[in-house]
Amino acid sequence: MSTRLLILIFGGGAFAVAVHANDLSAMYIALLASFIIYLLHTLEFKLNKLLDHYSIRVWDSDISKD
Repeated sequence: MSTRLLILIFGGGAFAVAVHANDLSAMYIALLASFIIYLLHTLEFKLNKLLDHYSIRVWDSDISKD
């Protein structure tokens, strides 16, 4: 199952729970959070593709350095 589909399923589920609870602010939060997570996933996917194209390797130990 693709990550984009999982984001859609969980976002829709959170929205459905908010609709069932009649909570307007939770509906907005569910929509906005799902949209932000989708955009971050798309950005990560494109960045990984770009790094792979130029054969740049980033190790976990390099990421954890401050």
